[in-house]
Amino acid sequence: MIRYAVSLVLAGVLLASCSSLLQPKENKVVSVAFSEDWKFQPGEGKDSLWMEPAYNDSAWATVSSKKPFTEQGQATQNGFAWYRKSVVLPDSLKSAIAEAGAFVLKLGRFASADEVYWNGTRVGKTSEFPPDYKGYSDQERNYFVKADSVKLETENLLAIKFHDGWGAGGFLDQSVLTIASAGTNDRLRMTVAVNDSDYVFLGDEPLSIGVSLQNLNSFALNGTLKVKITTDTYEAVKADSMAITIDGSALSEQEFTFRNPEPGFYRYTVTFERNGQTAAEKQFNLGYEPEKIESPIDAKADLKAFWDNNLKELAKVAPNYKLTLVPEYSKLDYDMYLVEMYSLDNELIRGYYGKPKRDGKFPVIVEYMGYGSGPYPPTQSWDGFAHFVLSIRGQALNKPTNRFGTWVTSGADSKEHYYYRGAFMDVVRAVDFVCSRPKVDASKIAVRGSSQGGALSFASAALDKRVKVAAPGIPFLSDYPDYFRIAPWPKSDFDTYMKEHPEATWEQVYEVLSYFDIKNLAQWITCPLYMGMGVQDNVCPPHTNFAAYNQVRSEKRWMACPDYGHSTSEAYWNASMKFIRETLEVD
Repeated sequence: MIRYAVSLVLAGVLLASCSSLLQPKENKVVSVAFSEDWKFQPGEGKDSLWMEPAYNDSAWATVSSKKPFTEQGQATQNGFAWYRKSVVLPDSLKSAIAEAGAFVLKLGRFASADEVYWNGTRVGKTSEFPPDYKGYSDQERNYFVKADSVKLETENLLAIKFHDGWGAGGFLDQSVLTIASAGTNDRLRMTVAVNDSDYVFLGDEPLSIGVSLQNLNSFALNGTLKVKITTDTYEAVKADSMAITIDGSALSEQEFTFRNPEPGFYRYTVTFERNGQTAAEKQFNLGYEPEKIESPIDAKADLKAFWDNNLKELAKVAPNYKLTLVPEYSKLDYDMYLVEMYSLDNELIRGYYGKPKRDGKFPVIVEYMGYGSGPYPPTQSWDGFAHFVLSIRGQALNKPTNRFGTWVTSGADSKEHYYYRGAFMDVVRAVDFVCSRPKVDASKIAVRGSSQGGALSFASAALDKRVKVAAPGIPFLSDYPDYFRIAPWPKSDFDTYMKEHPEATWEQVYEVLSYFDIKNLAQWITCPLYMGMGVQDNVCPPHTNFAAYNQVRSEKRWMACPDYGHSTSEAYWNASMKFIRETLEVD
């Protein structure tokens, strides 16, 4: 009996020993932070080799990643700029990377669409650059890189090309570059497939996604897959959770459905958790029956009288059009002119007019610009239209003489003082201008624009019956109470305004904004309208886009750009141009 018991003990020890040998060995992660100094250069670098280690960047500015480059006297060029940094790896990190076979570039929070190059080779990207710009992300950037690209004994070169349509972007939140040897979780790949091509579900179909987890480790991973769904205002709706095991070098696939949702847009967070930590995560938005979203008009009784009076006041202001030829923009199919004219309250505003070099009268496209956009001329290649790109008061061409401060909160104490009272009259004055041009067919006027330009397109079509077709993209200035619950900005600007004006109340602010809410103006639109929106947009969220769209009673249609943020696709651009041509009967 004693001899048998000893044998059992020895067998147990041997089994435990063998079991411990079979347990996966997870690499110890070594992480090193590097200096905040980077080289910086504005521009796209199209014809250069700015990502190459051999490129001499000694003439570039030196900036810190701990604060925005705009605060360091730097700017982008047409939205583009580059960061470059030389990196020498310490011995501890070299050894850890060699053992792990890969490493992770952790850039911190970064706002832009970007491409990241390591020793001249692209190792990752977020979003897309123009012309198929998908908007920017301001999340943390972590890029997985294989160890065979590392130079162990010499400097490595890290280069970041980025684009931000607002001309800002770059590093956020005092970011500092960290390089870490790859750990177990870094070898886990999560992909999510939405079972609807534009991410907007209609009819009886449930919201449905497929989640794939690929385990690149040689050993199995145990964890919990979770799918959390909230409304776009962050109210919890549904949560699913399941324990799963993913074998080494294997793929796990799961399906999740959400039946009978209310009309609206939903935030999905899909996570795989193991050992009490998030190993992989994806966040995205889906929509359901957006034309049934209820965002009732909250207009005051005098809304129509208010705008009728503003139009009368505008008519009293002589525009005194002044046109100055701009030779550098007049080399192709248009003569380009800088236009100066007076608008409501005798405010001097400007724009670029593309006058066709051909004989005849032509349809015209009036384009309104995004909030804070830099000035740009219209197309210089013939497309059958005359063109006018307006800079509203204080912005773009008028920014050097801006007297309004923060536009979106300027004069928010009353509807008579609010910034967009004048700005909405500027868009009408733009239509006045094109109607005054001998080469413009005033019976064929189209308006378009994105973001603020989308809102101004709504306003223009609502306030001016001379507009015959509108193509607003990702419209701003809509459904303020809901807007401020969904998106961080411009609510953040109004929070600052409230601190600076303790006498103000939110009730008073919302009352003023109701006169400029395109949701309330949209009921007056009588021309055909084609709206584009980005399903992932958290600047002008799709919920607010449809708050205005759903009040339009004329012919209308919309296109959802599924994986786009604050931007719309080339497909929408082409479709909206076709819509404009068909509506205006232009070949």
